[in-house]
Amino acid sequence: MFAPNPEYRAGRDFASTDHLAADAVVAYVDGVLRPDACARVEDHLRLCAACAADIDAQATAAALLRGSCDVSAPSDLVGELSQIPTREYHVRDLDRRSR
Repeated sequence: MFAPNPEYRAGRDFASTDHLAADAVVAYVDGVLRPDACARVEDHLRLCAACAADIDAQATAAALLRGSCDVSAPSDLVGELSQIPTREYHVRDLDRRSR
């Protein structure tokens, strides 16, 4: 069960005249955007050559990485990543904090 995290700050909404943020480019290339967000990106790409070039560059980089050798991450990376604020708290974590 999850509860809202009052410390989480979402990014501002995307306007079709803005360039795509780097994380949106990566998410689009990785195929992890929701269908509505994917459609907005595709609409924008029809009008913006700069963002289309960013998508092409990211797709090329992703393909090169998929073909490369395995990469290991530092052992403390998972701990550091787990400290990044998220939109929601896990309720069990809140229960542990209140004890």
